[in-house]
Amino acid sequence: MNLYVDSAGNGPTVVMLHGVAGSSRTYSWLTLPGRQVVRFDFRGHGASDRAPGSYRLQDYIDDAIDVVARFGPSLLAGHSLGGVVAWGVAQQRPDLVLSLFLEDPPLFMGEPAEHAANPAIPAFVAMRESAQRWQDDGLSAEHITAELSAQLLPDGRRMAQFQTPEALAARGYALSHLDLEVLDRVIDGSLLASADTVSPVAAPAFILAADDALGAAFPSGHEARLRETHPHIEVLRLAGATHTIHDELAHRGEYFQQLRSRA
Repeated sequence: MNLYVDSAGNGPTVVMLHGVAGSSRTYSWLTLPGRQVVRFDFRGHGASDRAPGSYRLQDYIDDAIDVVARFGPSLLAGHSLGGVVAWGVAQQRPDLVLSLFLEDPPLFMGEPAEHAANPAIPAFVAMRESAQRWQDDGLSAEHITAELSAQLLPDGRRMAQFQTPEALAARGYALSHLDLEVLDRVIDGSLLASADTVSPVAAPAFILAADDALGAAFPSGHEARLRETHPHIEVLRLAGATHTIHDELAHRGEYFQQLRSRA
């Protein structure tokens, strides 16, 4: 399995783990003074190999363990799927994890009842249909980015008024390179089905969560459940933030400030 890995800077290591249907390019803007920032593409994403039949959580945890072991104990910063992967690495290889910075991780969304009620699934279905069309038509990442930028949001804004230019370009690239079977595993609920919300996590864990009213993947109800088994987690919920906190024009600064203060 060939995984695309990129690193820049010197100092203690911060490993960035992207979300499903994304890529390491979602962090192309990110530098942390005095730190080595490592970015990589999960299997089936970006420039990493495709691996049909192996797009489930443990596969991604194994990929992350492989990468982190090359650099040694690190802070793991994961968004969405990447946050659940980072959590799993901390459970399975605590020797590799100094601390966790998790951005709206869907830790409980693999449970059958939570998956059935997950309001994000129709959006993933629509994403798959669009990505299939774009890939079948051989459209460039730049063309896909232009379509994404022009999309209208429920509040009447266009996506380009909501997310940063770097975020939209990264998403265009990611959707042009994605193995669409990855989205099948999201839609059928198997990708996160093995998530472990009970086993210990020794490393300090900080969760930057989205607004419940805007479709948080780690809503307040899940926060309460996690505190029953992991009472020492730290959670900051951002009013007005959606699931893609680090991509948002209004919230990237807060995301960076919180990450920098913990790196």
